[in-house]
Amino acid sequence: MKKTLFFFLTIAMGLVSYGQPAMKVFGFEQEVLPGTIPANVKDENGNTVRKAAAKKNYFIYLSLKKNCNITPQQVFIRGKAFTVETKQVKNTPVEYVNSKTSIDSEEIVLVPSTSNKVIELKINEPVGVKKSAKLKKLMHNNDLVISYVWKTRKYFTVLKQLKTLEPILNE
Repeated sequence: MKKTLFFFLTIAMGLVSYGQPAMKVFGFEQEVLPGTIPANVKDENGNTVRKAAAKKNYFIYLSLKKNCNITPQQVFIRGKAFTVETKQVKNTPVEYVNSKTSIDSEEIVLVPSTSNKVIELKINEPVGVKKSAKLKKLMHNNDLVISYVWKTRKYFTVLKQLKTLEPILNE
């Protein structure tokens, strides 16, 4: 009986130490709409100037225990792969000021106050990546998939849906 109990406890402790680190993902997207161009405007070569395409800003943060060290490698947003740069956030809460006008501004909390380590992920250029079956399934079910390395092993964490911030309207 004691041998069986000891065996199961050993297995349980091994599984706990083998799992992924606990982390929380915060993800936001914000559309940046270009200003309008008057009709029939020509550039210096006489070509018609076209309106710039709308772009998106992404604000992605990871919150995890202070003693946990991970290395984010890639971010997949709606199936498209991007390289990332990381920056540790020194103070929480992380807030974003959405100023609709010079008089009217709104503060939005992106990451609430926490004693955990918070890492900001800056999205770089898109890259081509061979996608495994597991990754394809994760991308199909989630807006955001983050691949990272912890203790020399590759893991994924996900966010079901990105929260949408008010768009930036350029004039």
